Amino acid sequence: MFPQINNIFSPSPHFLFNKKRTAYQNVAGKYQDVLTLEQSVAELHQMFLDFALLTDQQGELLDQIEHQVKSAADYIEDANVDVHEAIEYQKKIRKKQCWIVIIVIIIVIIILFASGIIP
Repeated sequence: MFPQINNIFSPSPHFLFNKKRTAYQNVAGKYQDVLTLEQSVAELHQMFLDFALLTDQQGELLDQIEHQVKSAADYIEDANVDVHEAIEYQKKIRKKQCWIVIIVIIIVIIILFASGIIP
């Protein structure tokens, strides 16, 4: 019916090219952001794996430390018993030494009386 008339307000090919290039640059930028995010997630995953490994290794170390502490506590209890026994032996030895000294003094006095040194 009506012949087609070029509209003076229609976008020019140069404008459409710039618009497409801008859209492409936006998409390319978002793609780079996604790649960066993917790399960050992979690094975070590796960090968690490393953390799990360290935790496991330190758990074994803590178990060993706990075992050593329990062993030390047992040794200390045994040592306390031995110290109390030693104190009792020392008391008995002191009593025996006192009795020996008293007996020696009595024997010396008896010898002195028998020999006539003490009248």
